[in-house]
Amino acid sequence: MRIAILTPSRGRPEKLSSFVKSVHSLANETSRVLTYTYVDNDDLKINSYKKEAILFPDNNHLVIGPPQSVSISWNVIAKKAIEDKADILIMGNDDMVYRTVGWDDLLELEVLKFPDRIFCMWFEDLNKGPNHCAFPIVSKEWYETLGYFTPGHFHFAFNDTWIFDIASKIKREHFIPYIINEHLHYTLAKMEADETTYRARLKPEGQTLILDRKIFIDTAYMRKEAAAKLLAKMSPLKGLKNSQIG
Repeated sequence: MRIAILTPSRGRPEKLSSFVKSVHSLANETSRVLTYTYVDNDDLKINSYKKEAILFPDNNHLVIGPPQSVSISWNVIAKKAIEDKADILIMGNDDMVYRTVGWDDLLELEVLKFPDRIFCMWFEDLNKGPNHCAFPIVSKEWYETLGYFTPGHFHFAFNDTWIFDIASKIKREHFIPYIINEHLHYTLAKMEADETTYRARLKPEGQTLILDRKIFIDTAYMRKEAAAKLLAKMSPLKGLKNSQIG
């Protein structure tokens, strides 16, 4: 099973480096773990990203392209990961660190619980926990059924919520509490808000989040259509009946 972790990043080469190194160093089988980073070509720290990438394992991929929303950037690197024969896609972030030894083997055991490979999993991030799927994990089958990883509509927020909402409609959300990917979020005082934070969330006065929330509400019908496509691919799980779409 080949696992791809997808991370758009901006202005945070050192934080990205800590994240990628934690992913690979704690995996039991590093050769099957692929990491993909999307960096805007106007990033002032682009040379630092290139220097850090040299220190990463060979199966790390740095993709440099035009500035765009993370909702689009995630799709760019997801497409590359699928072309590289990834079986599993994981949403990554440059303000996160993996904490669990052998997380890749543990994840594979969870995947085996879903023979049809239709699921949305997530790890314990020491922030949202079981209440919200902050960093979704989906399969190649999920991606190929919908034709995307993230919807591409949002400026910054609600990409995880979009995936989680679809999974909730078909009752295939699956929390894994014993694998930890700690989210070092600025609201938890685990890191300071930086220029990337202000660019994405706080300027101007939270307008980005307001716009993305409206987009999420207005596109509810699209998530219902996506759920119907996935439901058509699903097989009954042992002891679990397939859901009706909510």
